[in-house]
Amino acid sequence: MMAWRQTLQKLFRRKTRKAGDLEWLHANVPRRRERTGMEHWMVAAAVTLLLLLVCVLFYHFHFCRNPQFMLRDLSIVSGEAISEGLVRQVLLDHQSREFRNGEKPGFLFGPDIEDVRDELLMRAPGIRSVSITRRLPSRMEVRVVEREPVGRIGRNEQVIDAEGMVFPRNVGVEHLPMIVGMEGIQVQPGMRLDGMGLAAVRLLSAILRPEYALPVAAVDVSRTDYLCLTLHDQRLVKLWWKGMDAPKGGDSREALGKRLKRLLQAMAMAPQRQVWDATVPDDNRIFTPY
Repeated sequence: MMAWRQTLQKLFRRKTRKAGDLEWLHANVPRRRERTGMEHWMVAAAVTLLLLLVCVLFYHFHFCRNPQFMLRDLSIVSGEAISEGLVRQVLLDHQSREFRNGEKPGFLFGPDIEDVRDELLMRAPGIRSVSITRRLPSRMEVRVVEREPVGRIGRNEQVIDAEGMVFPRNVGVEHLPMIVGMEGIQVQPGMRLDGMGLAAVRLLSAILRPEYALPVAAVDVSRTDYLCLTLHDQRLVKLWWKGMDAPKGGDSREALGKRLKRLLQAMAMAPQRQVWDATVPDDNRIFTPY
């Protein structure tokens, strides 16, 4: 009798659970824990680092250390600012140790292009830009673009370009105008002129254009508010224009062009005059000698 009673009680409890006690079922089923935003970020970062490591290893062994990509053909286009031997030496310095003795050609992907470019620009201030191109399977091309001098400065065969960069050059620069009046300033290769020195650079760059061709022999930058020009025929010109020493020369170049055009018109009308004052702020006035 007792056994039958226990069996009926078990069957009754099963039926009540199946019939309507869903809350009891949900309460006893373990729920899956949701991931937080930090955990998602950590998983994404780990996957990204793993992919980056795979890419680095693939590049290193498939390109940098691949004997099929050996550097056997090196083409260098350079000029007076840097020698071909210096370019080869810099490339050799950035190769692996086993290739620095020069007995082997080295890997095409061995040197880092950015490091080689930065070192060449640092060693030779006369370089404006350097482009390095790899040609599979074994050729590398190095093309050097030099700075074009617009004037001379200092006493050690130094010149400047249109950006105000100082660099050494001793061939074919005798005809260039001279910037003077920088006593007390140590002019060194690699430095950039500013202030009135930059104004002189803008002037020398402008007179290269045929419409502003002023025969300048020297530019004195010792004054703080104007430039003093000495022409090839010994005529003197005091020159000022709006924004002449501003760091950015957009408006300054336009103002300089207007001033030079008016000055040349006035000098053509009175070629016998030896001294000219072009410091009057009014651009519409004809410049009169003082």
